[in-house]
Amino acid sequence: MDKKILKQRAERLRHLMIQEGMDVLVAISPENVLYSTGAYIITQKSLRDRLEISIIPRDGDAVFVVCGIEESLARDESWIEDIRPYVEFKESPIKFLADVLTEKGLDRKKVGIELHYLSSTFNKELIGYLPNTKFHECRGIFDKVRMIKEPQEIELLAQAAKASRKAVDAAFLTAKPGDTERHLSTEIMTNIMKQGLDWSFMVLGTGQRSVLTHPTPAYIPMEPGDIIRVDFGGILSGYQSDLARTAVIGKPSPVQADTFKKLAHIQKEVIEGMKIGVRFCDVYNKCKELFEKNSLPFTMPHIGHGLGVDLHEHPIINPLNEEELQENMILNVEPLVIFGGYAYHIEDLIQITQNGPKILTESEMSEEIPVIS
Repeated sequence: MDKKILKQRAERLRHLMIQEGMDVLVAISPENVLYSTGAYIITQKSLRDRLEISIIPRDGDAVFVVCGIEESLARDESWIEDIRPYVEFKESPIKFLADVLTEKGLDRKKVGIELHYLSSTFNKELIGYLPNTKFHECRGIFDKVRMIKEPQEIELLAQAAKASRKAVDAAFLTAKPGDTERHLSTEIMTNIMKQGLDWSFMVLGTGQRSVLTHPTPAYIPMEPGDIIRVDFGGILSGYQSDLARTAVIGKPSPVQADTFKKLAHIQKEVIEGMKIGVRFCDVYNKCKELFEKNSLPFTMPHIGHGLGVDLHEHPIINPLNEEELQENMILNVEPLVIFGGYAYHIEDLIQITQNGPKILTESEMSEEIPVIS
């Protein structure tokens, strides 16, 4: 990510800090550390005790506390010049955070920090160092900035979305009856990695297993007449992809073909209505009404979500969200129905533009169920 853009991002964060009365923002989660610093430190997700911490004061220079072994990457990728490495197992990153806040006179100010992410152990340690400091949840500030995507972010998300769609399309073309779920999932993830993405997650179930919310692909052969539901994603430079597709092994039954056709039509109609100024709750309710109109059961608590450095970002398309769609929001739209003993699921990524919604997956939006034969 361009460091000039990252500095502009920091200024937007500072603008919201002023509105919220915050004196400093402290990011600790992998997603917000990446977003606020530009450094994609992959070990953050798997080694939760190896903290990386960005500290952005409302006034003054930012500081980046990093594990010593990640110092070179942080200096290469981050816009922050004041990088302070700690020795893992010997020095505490929380102590470094407390020292920075004290050094900058922020220990008696209003400190915004990701309390929802900070473990109770680390929180206790931090309060022990700074017993008089008032800490406040700052998640909302990051949500507000991250929900409107920058041009470089849109480009990355679009590239990842198209790569994912091509990966599953190609895997469906080469798959055949008798292949196992694990074989198909491996083909999809191999295809996505060949296009430059890293593996993120894979959900795949056939037949009765399609109705499970998040089934892990098993060594189960795909039988004629089975419905296949796959929901998967990759990562490109820290940005997620998230795509769901449904197919059938062999010739679909009339019920299977009709159910998929209804679901695809619903998704298309919902997306077409997603224009600037429309409320998210109204998008959700329109989807619900279309399910009822097509005599399909509707049980979804949400029908889509923002996408970016995290898999589910604000805003969520649910009945309680009265916020309005804004230009350059990037959203997954994913209606799902369980009908006739199978689950059908379609998910595509769209961009909200002045000219209406743009489908970043570049899907043909066909209402014919894909067939594996």
